[in-house]
Amino acid sequence: MRRGLDLMGLKIEIPEGALYVECEAEPLLVIDRNFQVIYLNEKAREKYAYHGPLPVPCYRLTHELNHPCSQEGEECPLRKVLEQGKATVCIHRHKGEELLYEKILALPVRDSRGEVAGIVEILVDISSEVKAEVEARARAESLLEALEVPRVGAFILDSRFRVVWASRAIEEFFGLTRAEVLGEDMRGLIQEKIAPLMEKSEEFSQKILQAYQKHAYVENLVCHILPKERPERWVEHFSTPLRHGLYQGGRVEYYFDITPLKNLERKLLQAQKMETLGRLTAGLAHDFNNILMGIQGFITLAQMKLGERHPVNSYLRKAYKSSERAAEIVRKLLTFVKKYPQESYPIDLVRFFRESEELLRLTAGEGVRLKLEAPEEPLHVLASEDDLTQILLNLVTNAREAMPQGGELWIGLRKDGQRALLEIEDTGVGIPSENLPHIFDPFFTTKELGSGLGLSVVYGLVKALGGEIEVQSTPGKGTLFRIAFPLFQS
Repeated sequence: MRRGLDLMGLKIEIPEGALYVECEAEPLLVIDRNFQVIYLNEKAREKYAYHGPLPVPCYRLTHELNHPCSQEGEECPLRKVLEQGKATVCIHRHKGEELLYEKILALPVRDSRGEVAGIVEILVDISSEVKAEVEARARAESLLEALEVPRVGAFILDSRFRVVWASRAIEEFFGLTRAEVLGEDMRGLIQEKIAPLMEKSEEFSQKILQAYQKHAYVENLVCHILPKERPERWVEHFSTPLRHGLYQGGRVEYYFDITPLKNLERKLLQAQKMETLGRLTAGLAHDFNNILMGIQGFITLAQMKLGERHPVNSYLRKAYKSSERAAEIVRKLLTFVKKYPQESYPIDLVRFFRESEELLRLTAGEGVRLKLEAPEEPLHVLASEDDLTQILLNLVTNAREAMPQGGELWIGLRKDGQRALLEIEDTGVGIPSENLPHIFDPFFTTKELGSGLGLSVVYGLVKALGGEIEVQSTPGKGTLFRIAFPLFQS
């Protein structure tokens, strides 16, 4: 009487009371309890190129070892079959010139007493299936790599909104690593990690979560990431539900970095605003200057008429001094609108910088630790020493006033392509983000006794010299002014 087994389409017949079976389709071995191969079919002999006598140790035949596999900590599936009396299936990888993968079916064979007397081992080559799976996975990974675009943060979510993939840019945007987010519920990440970074966090969170609930699209959602622990950034968010494919019911989330575009837009608006303010200020300054000239002229005539010893003359002198202070304000306004040019000539910024060190230290004051850095090679710009001195003193004074309890002030000079970069950084109170767009406006000030003209004068002088000025500030940490002057080409 024979018992029949049907495993993976292989018909195996085991005669009653016998250990021997025959299988023509795949390599087949019969192994006793001592790990000795006592039978090989023709496929197995061809596979192992073995035509010698039997028995032969299975570990020598299959692995070219001189001892059972488990002696060196290698897991042997055959030992498990012998000990537990249960069939097992495992995948084995052969290393050689070409990787081969086999699925091993190990079946216990019992003797007349019902005890496990040996093992029937059938080997099925699955290399082609594994290769196809590896290639499919590589294609999927290449598609995901296509999402790895600079300045684009992306997430792929499954139907339960759990993150199955994330781009590397998310760490730059949100301070989150792939390891942190994989497998996490995106709704929780939005509420706890991403939305708190946004300027309008509640509005952002509600809009995204509603889209998740309704399986709706989110398009062109512009978000402002505030400069807290990370640099300020503007992103445009798109969220798309997946209708088909492996992650049907999930979503793809994109965050496009539009910070350069926003900065350009901000500069354009600033330039337009300054141009409008300039025209308005120039008109006011011109009219005010004419009025002052009339006032000063009449004061002079009154002094001449009354004589030097007249008691009223002392009041007239004070009135004239007040008119001179008003004239100085007009001069500053005209500087802002570039209507008061100084004669420019080539100046070595490095030499000027070093010669101004003592004046800068006096201006910074005792409570401020001043550090200066400049290159050895000269950097020539077309300017006047008076204009450069006014720029430096105004910015150093501004930094000193931002550090009432003292602090550190760093002033650096370096070459950047065809430009000379002057950077002034303090560790003061910083500038609130809502005030940054207005700091160069004439008469804008947050100080009780400030005129609001210091930074507007700096702005006007820098522009008059063909330069650019920008500011970065973090409340509670400090402010950095960066000025770029075009290098003079002799």
